[in-house]
Amino acid sequence: MASTTRPNPGTAVPRIAVLISCYTAERLDLLVTGIEAARGQLRADDELIVVVDHNPDLLAALRDRYPSGVTIEANTHSRGLSGARNTGVGIATAEIVAFLDDDAALRPGALDAARCAFTDPTVVAVGGAVHAAWESGSAPTWFPDEFGWVVGCDYRGLAADGAEIRNPIGAAMAVRRAELVKIGGFSDRLGRVGTVPAGCEETLMGIELRRRFPSSRIVRTTAFAVDHVVPDSRATLRYFSSRCRHEGRSKAVLSDMVGADAGLSAERSFVVRTLSSGVLRYLRQSVTGGGLAALGRILVLVFGLVLTATSTAAGAARLRLTRRTSPEAPATTPLAAHEAAVREDELVTVVVPTVGRDSLIATANAVLAQDHPNIELIVVDNRPHRGGVRQMVAGIEDPRLRVIDQPVPGVSAARNIGHQSAAGRIVAFTDDDALPDRDWVSGIVRTFRADPVGAIGLVTGRVLGTDATTREQEWFEEAKVFDKGPTATVWAMRPHESSPELGDFGARGPFFPYTAGECGSGNNMAFRSSALESIGGFDERLGTGTPTRGGEDLDSFRATLLRGWSIAYNPDAVVRHYHRDNMADLREQSYGYGTGMAASLAKFVLSGHAIPILARFPRGLHMLFSPNSAKNVDFPSDWPLQLRALEAWGYVTGPILFVRSHLAGRRTGANR
Repeated sequence: MASTTRPNPGTAVPRIAVLISCYTAERLDLLVTGIEAARGQLRADDELIVVVDHNPDLLAALRDRYPSGVTIEANTHSRGLSGARNTGVGIATAEIVAFLDDDAALRPGALDAARCAFTDPTVVAVGGAVHAAWESGSAPTWFPDEFGWVVGCDYRGLAADGAEIRNPIGAAMAVRRAELVKIGGFSDRLGRVGTVPAGCEETLMGIELRRRFPSSRIVRTTAFAVDHVVPDSRATLRYFSSRCRHEGRSKAVLSDMVGADAGLSAERSFVVRTLSSGVLRYLRQSVTGGGLAALGRILVLVFGLVLTATSTAAGAARLRLTRRTSPEAPATTPLAAHEAAVREDELVTVVVPTVGRDSLIATANAVLAQDHPNIELIVVDNRPHRGGVRQMVAGIEDPRLRVIDQPVPGVSAARNIGHQSAAGRIVAFTDDDALPDRDWVSGIVRTFRADPVGAIGLVTGRVLGTDATTREQEWFEEAKVFDKGPTATVWAMRPHESSPELGDFGARGPFFPYTAGECGSGNNMAFRSSALESIGGFDERLGTGTPTRGGEDLDSFRATLLRGWSIAYNPDAVVRHYHRDNMADLREQSYGYGTGMAASLAKFVLSGHAIPILARFPRGLHMLFSPNSAKNVDFPSDWPLQLRALEAWGYVTGPILFVRSHLAGRRTGANR
């Protein structure tokens, strides 16, 4: 039945870019049919893009055939369907990208149906109807309806028109381009490469869209329909078996990337409901005239289920074995390997939490004066009841500046709402008592771009002092509390492919990665948005403005490393900090450093990880208190003893303060 989707009254109808990926001249006639079907439905301001996957002869032939009216480009990413799609997304300018296969043709009215679906602002993606056009005229008699996915088409058990779905079928799907870019596009760890029938890249896309935009919806719109040609070569048990094996292996990789719960949730429901009912249905058919054909479908159905499941299990076991037998291998494929490459002009969101310090204006102006061409600045007012922050920045007339409120006290809560409001895939953080150098953001972007494998989830930079006017400020600078030195360094749980620009892998302190203080500090850090999201953001029980007074940056560094990301320190990405200029403030700060580190460790111990902390405790005590340790060797000789004592007292009280902060969060519902 056709979809009854209608545009929402008063809502602008979006532009669409139709994107077709192709790789072989053997399907040129089908590709031309698909192109012509799409051209017939485009509006004047729509786009039609064809991306050729590493086939120069096909690229030349298509450019000769379509000298105008169709954008023909080569895949500039890794070979395969995911890379080709990412190339096309980078070319498109329309709000919506509709993806079609090179052997599928739109049915009449399909693009208008997709266009209408997106007039609902909550819809982030649409899955269409993919009708199998069997070359022989019909499916083989042994082919079960429940396995239409084997040939990339609709199958029995799909959701009804208008229903929410986890992910669409790739032969007919449409996605909001900006949101797709924010999740990094399609993973080249998944998806078909040439004739290898792998998959799951659309599943990962759907999962990531819902994770990144939890209030959004992915819906099925059956009027957005295509006819998908199924050649005789795919109507064989041999192809059926190959597709099931590769699907199982892809499911193992997907589960490794996002967890089994997210990666296999729809499949479990499919097995329990659809396949079990399919067996009963074919049994009834076998006794009501279906005969041997119905029994054959039962056998193939069970065979396909077992083969896919065993391939998933074997793939998961292979991944585990690889990690055990190869100590130099990373725990997983780099987590950003599936994301589109960071561009030179990548949008970077800078978040500055504030309680209204006088220095905020200078910080905001320094951010807005960056030489990077594409930034937005989010100032988070952490005391909005006062109303002072908006008044302070009222004189800054720059459309890149936004002020948002966070009434929940604490720098972690402020950073989290800033991240949630960010438009950029890179989110940088500094404080309202710091001045970034003019090339700070561009240095961060260079570091992300230097990452050859997508392993870097966090970039930190050097923190130097502003001009010192008191001995207290000189003490702080000489002690190198913030300054991590002039050498570019990478930290990771396991070595991985890197580049000279990123530096060598860093030496690990006794508490690495559980305190991770050597990696940087919170007033100069920039996360991939996907990395920060993968660790759940900043723990709102930690940080300035909570009883613990700090530790949120150390906690986020630890979580980033343990999640499988790497951290890169770029000494050329410089922020200059207003060091405390009097003894009273310096005493408060020293105590807060102790409480923050201890609270961060207490959180880890109380979450069931006491053994690794206790095993490092003797060496850790030496690091904290020995004057010759790497932590203390640079402290000036006249560093006041009372500051050391206050920091040590913070180590004692930090766990108690964490418990207090946790209990306060439980009462207010603020704990994550």
